[in-house]
Amino acid sequence: MKLGIIADTHFGYSRFEEDAFAQAEYALKDAEKKSDIIIIAGDIFDIKIPKLETLKRTANIFSAIKKPIYVIHGNHERRSNDMVNPLQLLACLSNIHYVHGKTEIIDTENEKLALVCMGSVPEELAKKALNKLLSTEITKLPVDAFKILVIHQSIKEFVCCNDEELSLDDIRNLPFDLIINGHIHKNYNELEGKLLIPGSTVITQLKNDEQGERHYIIYNTDKKTCELVAVPSRLFFYIEMKFENASLREVKEKIDAWIDEMRIKYKDAILKIRLNGTLKEGLIASDISFTYSDGIYIQNNLNILSLREKIKQMKEQDKEKLSIREVAIRQLREKLKGKITLFDPVEFFEKLTESVDAGTQYLKINVV
Repeated sequence: MKLGIIADTHFGYSRFEEDAFAQAEYALKDAEKKSDIIIIAGDIFDIKIPKLETLKRTANIFSAIKKPIYVIHGNHERRSNDMVNPLQLLACLSNIHYVHGKTEIIDTENEKLALVCMGSVPEELAKKALNKLLSTEITKLPVDAFKILVIHQSIKEFVCCNDEELSLDDIRNLPFDLIINGHIHKNYNELEGKLLIPGSTVITQLKNDEQGERHYIIYNTDKKTCELVAVPSRLFFYIEMKFENASLREVKEKIDAWIDEMRIKYKDAILKIRLNGTLKEGLIASDISFTYSDGIYIQNNLNILSLREKIKQMKEQDKEKLSIREVAIRQLREKLKGKITLFDPVEFFEKLTESVDAGTQYLKINVV
């Protein structure tokens, strides 16, 4: 049996709404031609309560697909158990099967599949929820079935996380032939093909690792082979620019030069520029005005100290034997110098450290 595996279509995503619809529709129609069933591992919608227009447009796309589609909810769609999520509405269509916290058996003439599905749960509860699900469902699985686990969770080897989240070690030895995971927007093929993450069909986070093609997956359960299928989409390019003691003109000229170069090569590409480093003394990041067309995004981190730089500063302050209180007062005085004249902000700070009442009383006396 051939499976079309898709994730994170994010219908209704406002920044690239048309891209989201067009690219997901392509993936669904292409998967319909090449697979027997389609599995979507969460975040079909971008928000928990989509606009009616988004729901209608999504329903029209799905109703045109004649192959059965099995879906779970993602973190963008998750609502409390007593509330209806948008996938439950979508499941009113005859070809949509919403599965969460249970097993779906798909029995054909040639093969039997067992889908154990868990929609997104809070990351800190993922291990407990998965263990609870498996304790009730594993014994129900037919011995002769091809066993698939479908989830939508972070996996700490691929995304920033904490120790409570799932890891590859947590799922490595689970009794499944295939594990499908959504949520992570870059595609991965791990654990010797046992874990598949198709990635998103649309760019949403504008991060470095979202460069490259969008994909969905065709998986052959008989041969246990995986084919990554490209989804036509606008190209995305990400660049980090580093400045040191730069003028506003220097920053603007470097940005404009890169944009002009990219626009000649890639007219419709999405461009993201991250600015790091420092400006000349007396300048602040907000002094730079950015007015670019749609599809160009600037992340302005100029004059924002890195963690390493902050630690270095703290060490230097320690050499001067300054207390934390003295450091705070010095920084407060420097930042507010000449900006507040009705009262002495440092004195106000001192009063506030005593008590809120002392601070309030100080303002009553000094601000008329």
